[in-house]
Amino acid sequence: MESSKDRLLKAINHVEPETVPVSIVAFDDVDRWLTRFDARDNVELRLKLGLDIHTGLAVYTGGNTARGLDIWGCDADVMGARGTGYGTTRSHLPLAGAATVSDVDRCPWPDPDDFDYEVAARVLRTLPTDTARWVKAAYGPLLENRSTVEAARGGGPWMPVLCTVFNMMGMERALVAMHSEPAIVEAAIAHVEEFLLEYSRRLIRATGGLADVFYLGDDFAGQTGMLLSPEAWRRFLKPAYRKIIGLARSHGLKVWFHSCGTFRPVMPDLIDLGIDVWETVQAHLPGNEPEFLKREYGRHIAFFGGISTQQTLPFGSPDQVRAEVRERIRVLGEGGGYICGGDHTIMPETPIENAQAMIDEAKRYRRAERQVPPRI
Repeated sequence: MESSKDRLLKAINHVEPETVPVSIVAFDDVDRWLTRFDARDNVELRLKLGLDIHTGLAVYTGGNTARGLDIWGCDADVMGARGTGYGTTRSHLPLAGAATVSDVDRCPWPDPDDFDYEVAARVLRTLPTDTARWVKAAYGPLLENRSTVEAARGGGPWMPVLCTVFNMMGMERALVAMHSEPAIVEAAIAHVEEFLLEYSRRLIRATGGLADVFYLGDDFAGQTGMLLSPEAWRRFLKPAYRKIIGLARSHGLKVWFHSCGTFRPVMPDLIDLGIDVWETVQAHLPGNEPEFLKREYGRHIAFFGGISTQQTLPFGSPDQVRAEVRERIRVLGEGGGYICGGDHTIMPETPIENAQAMIDEAKRYRRAERQVPPRI
């Protein structure tokens, strides 16, 4: 019988599994889910839901968490309750006043020594051997009254390249500076890259042989196109991605890359860099039509996502969710290469029944049934 791990790796390797693997990016209001499923943490919840890939995080043990900051010295809660995003209304923008490369260099950049990497391996060892496992360019913050293991089993911030510069400098300032002060942006990206490479190297070494996939993410596009030109993307970002992706691949790990929006002009570049999975396919966006994606890129990468977290999951019925799952499998799952899931995190307004319908339909929709007309 096909295991969860077999199912996911077959899909990544473009072999059609018996059933399509399924995952979820994250739960924005995880406490509601933990209560419903009587789960003690994120790891146990994902196992109870029958998702096909699981992780344990390295844990940040430095002092910024106690000050309400992330590892970069920015406000820890930029997308949550305060909803400030990458705007300039936040109180901590470490590079907002940087006028020279020296100013960038003097910034207190995170220290790779301030992380417990071994705890990620301890969590991975507790996972069932028949499930796929990944290590992430992300970390668990060590909060008050929370053990290191609890932090490693929970969720945590990611470690993007461009979005970190946005977070430290302000999004508008960073984008303008690419044209007016490129040396400052290059210096900031060089520091992020240096840290990420060493962090990833230590994490991969600590978890050697336990993981199948390496997760990296960054956002450089919106729902109507890229935030910067393809030429700027190749100048500022592609070299850093190449090094980090190359490091993961050199250790035999598949590379799962998150980026929202539509960015068709640089998709061939990402394929050239060696990504194996693209998260997350927002199929409702012009430029992300599933038929086009499968035809143009389906031989090279696997797709994760495709089920709308803006419309179908929060506002549709369970039957509408099931219909969307079947349609995505029909197109993106042909011959393998598709992992079903929401096209972003599960929002607080999403009925649990709808998310369950997505998971259940992906597992129910077997290869032998795909020629049968879908039920209405």
